[in-house]
Amino acid sequence: MTKEEDYRKNAAETVDLAHRAVSSTDKSRLLGLAENWLDLADRAARLTTRFGPKQQPDLRPEHPLVRRTFGHLHRK
Repeated sequence: MTKEEDYRKNAAETVDLAHRAVSSTDKSRLLGLAENWLDLADRAARLTTRFGPKQQPDLRPEHPLVRRTFGHLHRK
């Protein structure tokens, strides 16, 4: 499961909790939290589109500035 999928799942679970909350304050806070999860999911999707999918499952995508600055140290 990708980070984007994880974040969207967390948002859905948070919305479910908001529907079950009794207090309007709790509902509001939970819905705000769900919006934050969706924002993170959108960011993860943009980063995946911009930098491509991970080449190896345990490595983060390399930022172009890191590659330019430290390219001579890059292991192949």
